[in-house]
Amino acid sequence: MTVVINSSLKQKLNRLLDFAEDQVEDELRSIADDAINITLTSISSKGKVGAVDTGAYINSFSITSGGSGRPRGKSSRGKTRNRSDAFALGDKAKADLNSDINKVDLKSTTSLVIRNHSPHARYVEYGRGANYRIFAQLRSKHG
Repeated sequence: MTVVINSSLKQKLNRLLDFAEDQVEDELRSIADDAINITLTSISSKGKVGAVDTGAYINSFSITSGGSGRPRGKSSRGKTRNRSDAFALGDKAKADLNSDINKVDLKSTTSLVIRNHSPHARYVEYGRGANYRIFAQLRSKHG
């Protein structure tokens, strides 16, 4: 038995694949934006708005395919505290995440990981006085 696929069907299938890739890319960019926006606007257990002190945490987000690639991780050691330029730091972090997304071959990638590899990420997420729960908020919104 022989099945012939005409070029019209192939074109339709290619358009569907392109559409699906665009949708995945849009969702990834939405997740990246939300990670930074949540970091900038979350309220700690002590009432502090925004998880930006030195900028190390917000600039330590990365998106990689599976376990590949080196995660971005910045230390807060020796950095100025109580930064007033949190939104500028957020813009840089968004640009970094968008660069990560641009490097991924979405047609052949089966898993992606967003992570924060800052040495104090656990403290920002769960620590007494911090407890921002940024990744819990991301999971709640994006599953």
